[in-house]
Amino acid sequence: MSDINNIKPPVQGGLNAPRNASVEDKRTADTTANPVKTGGDAAMDKISLTATATQLQSLQQKIAALPAVDEQKVAALRAAIEDGSYQVDSQKLARNMIDFEGNL
Repeated sequence: MSDINNIKPPVQGGLNAPRNASVEDKRTADTTANPVKTGGDAAMDKISLTATATQLQSLQQKIAALPAVDEQKVAALRAAIEDGSYQVDSQKLARNMIDFEGNL
């Protein structure tokens, strides 16, 4: 009955067959475990960064060193709220909320 209209049972090891996760890909294992040797010396990989990449790396380090909170700005806002001089622009707040929702 399986050959009606040329329908055949699924082939063992087809697209939906379970896979053994513990089997290693020998191509990957061989290339990472055994470096290629040329002329008796092991070939060394060499990495060179462009000037832009070096600059980006430097900027990332500077940003990582900055504090997460601007304490002076927080203190100024806190003082303005306490003395009553802090004013909320409701139109600007509403526009920023609408823009934020529009960007989601």
